[in-house]
Amino acid sequence: MRGRESGPMNLGLRAILLAVAIVIFVIGAFSDLHQGDLIAWGLAVAAAALLVEELGLGTRIGMGGTRTNA
Repeated sequence: MRGRESGPMNLGLRAILLAVAIVIFVIGAFSDLHQGDLIAWGLAVAAAALLVEELGLGTRIGMGGTRTNA
């Protein structure tokens, strides 16, 4: 198969924050203690991931990716 080379995976800050948000949501879904707090933290982390993408913070701190000025 041509055209695609395998290389190191480059996870950006947004991807890491979204993975953390998913983990927090899953823990919150099965937790009896502090369920509301965990869901609130998961929403905050998900919102932070969206802000990182919109503000271009992931590329500023050297996490990879490109930023287009459209």
